[in-house]
Parts: sequence; C-alpha cells; structure tokens
Amino acid sequence: MDFTLNRYRELLVALLRAGYEIVPYNAFMKNDIGGKRVIMRHDVDSKEHALDMAKIEMEMGVRASYYFRAVPESWDEDLIRQIDAMGHEIGFHYESLTTCHGDVDKAYDDFCSNLKALRTLANVETICMHGSPRSIY
Repeated sequence: MDFTLNRYRELLVALLRAGYEIVPYNAFMKNDIGGKRVIMRHDVDSKEHALDMAKIEMEMGVRASYYFRAVPESWDEDLIRQIDAMGHEIGFHYESLTTCHGDVDKAYDDFCSNLKALRTLANVETICMHGSPRSIY
C-alpha cells in the first residue's frame, strides 16, 4: 500500500468528490443527522507525519480527530497545540492499565493525571483506549 502524504491527499479528494462530509469524532457524536459521512481519526503513535496530515486537512477544509498517547513517541505539547489551533479535535489515547502493569489504582491516577495535562493544551472531549496486544493488561 502507498502510505504517502500525496496518496492521503488523493484519498481526501476522492471522498469529498464522492459527496462525503469528513468530520472528527466529537462532531459526529454531537450531530449525527445522517448523510454521507466519514469520521477521520488519527491515533498518533508516532508524531512523524501528524502535523503534515493536519495541514493537508486544514487546507482542504477537513477537520479530523488526533488522539495522543502519554508517551514520548506521541506526546509533543507544541504539536498538540498546533493541531488544535488548526481546528482539529484533540483526544486522549490512553493505555494506563498497561503502563501501570495492571495496578488499577495507579492506572486510574495515571489516567486522570494525563488527561488533566492534555486538557491544559487543548479542549479534550473524547478518549479512546490504545491497544497493547502484547500486554496481559
């Protein structure tokens, strides 16, 4: 498969030409009135291309959801602020039970702390769990 930014732009163009409205997850949940819609969601496991994708979407009048993990590969406060400033949704991509090795109380505190920190950078309305298939938690 071709996962280049040019190919991504072509995908967005094709969706828009086909009459789809491309929306972030929070907008879909607030206004599910039917019609042809695509929920555009990005799990930022690596921050390498996130800003480039957000810029392409902004140029095309598309808003998307960007879910950030509380790990160095994903968490970049400047990047989060920039993507938020473009009008995209910022969400929390949590994995607290895994990172806290199954300690439920510690995981709850970790979750709350990371969500609070993310909310100092952007308005966060939605969350999603990060899959950790190698973890027993």
